[in-house]
Amino acid sequence: MASTEDLRTRRRRETARDVHLVALRLVRERGFDAVTVEAISAAAGIAPRTFFNYFPTKEAAVVYGPFDLADADVQAFCAGPAVPPPKLLRELLVLLASNLVTDPPSRDELHDVLAVAHAHPGVLSAMLGQLDDFKQRVAGLVADRLGRPADDEAADMIAALALTVLRTGFDRWAVSTRSGSKDDPVAHINHAVELMSTLFGASRTSKLL
Repeated sequence: MASTEDLRTRRRRETARDVHLVALRLVRERGFDAVTVEAISAAAGIAPRTFFNYFPTKEAAVVYGPFDLADADVQAFCAGPAVPPPKLLRELLVLLASNLVTDPPSRDELHDVLAVAHAHPGVLSAMLGQLDDFKQRVAGLVADRLGRPADDEAADMIAALALTVLRTGFDRWAVSTRSGSKDDPVAHINHAVELMSTLFGASRTSKLL
């Protein structure tokens, strides 16, 4: 049974996503400059004060991404045994991609977020800030697994490689043609993992997800 903390984390993630989707819908309908925190809060059924429990600005709400990782998965990763760097990288990729199965992203949503970010420097800055914060968190998890300081160079490199592989898969998915009823980036991420293994001479393994 999931712990109280896990349930609380899940509810918080679901609420944040609901607010994000409302913010994105209002931006589509009214334009970014015409949307306020008060309007987002009213449409989401929360108080403006509650909005700021989830996002510091409306820009952050618009670009919110799936950066939360399940506590149990994080703990299992950090408690894992010492393994060679290629295997550690693969385990990290599994951790980072795990929520794509339970909460797959929307291609249309991604396109809308990128369009707003490209048109508004403040939104782009918020997006880059979220990505950088997430990279630092991932590097910290790798450092914990390795038993090294949080600013360890090797941990930072492994985190950067993992996020680059995921980004490559996402980018390919975003510009690809829809195929079938299942439209998510998992197949493209698996391909990116296989390509990485080929380029760096690692042994071919089974699909990531």
